[in-house]
Amino acid sequence: MKQFVWTVLLAGSLALPALSQVTSQDNPEYEKQYGEPLKHHDWRVAVGGGYAYRLGKVQKTGDAKLDDLSKQLRNAFNLDADAQYFFKQGWGLGLNANYCSGKVSGDDITVEFQDGDRNITNYKETQNMLFVGPAFVARTESSKFLLVSSLALGPLFYMDEMDLDGRIVNANATTVGFNAGLAGEYKLSTKAGVGLKLSYTVGSVNSVKVEGQTAKFDEPMNVSNLMLTAFLSFRTW
Repeated sequence: MKQFVWTVLLAGSLALPALSQVTSQDNPEYEKQYGEPLKHHDWRVAVGGGYAYRLGKVQKTGDAKLDDLSKQLRNAFNLDADAQYFFKQGWGLGLNANYCSGKVSGDDITVEFQDGDRNITNYKETQNMLFVGPAFVARTESSKFLLVSSLALGPLFYMDEMDLDGRIVNANATTVGFNAGLAGEYKLSTKAGVGLKLSYTVGSVNSVKVEGQTAKFDEPMNVSNLMLTAFLSFRTW
């Protein structure tokens, strides 16, 4: 319940700037003078990377070392890319893609299998999450700064690779993800800028595919991430 409330509050706070632009007038002085709305054909592309923090509680395995590795997997790096087209002064449409990846390793780890527990001398695990989806975007700006907010919905891909003493085990799942973002940008020039973006991708999976078999969880596994990204952007206006 706490996780749900946090999700709603954070997503709502990031969405407010975007939703407020929908109801704002698009250059009423131009429309009054020329008798038609001002047309916009503005593109913006932003690419960056930074830090991602995995949300949700860590599932207990019964092995203290394995549980500690799961906590370490909360910390990951992320890559984030936006392509946006503004056909109004305040808002437009776009595409968001973000990728989070975390890696851990340990020795003498007890892993549970269907036929019993096994001790793994060299344990390595890499978890990757990829979100791609269309987005509603909004902007507000001054001569030196630009604020862009976005809301996106699309597939969220979860990929987990474990190296167990040289034996590779892959677990995969796909679910529906929701992403909300707020980016603050400093205009380096008339066409380029740098800034920071705070974003949040929400999703959960009930089961994973492991070597052709479906493994179901007792309760949904949270695959949500909170991300802070430094980016470089290019725009046509």
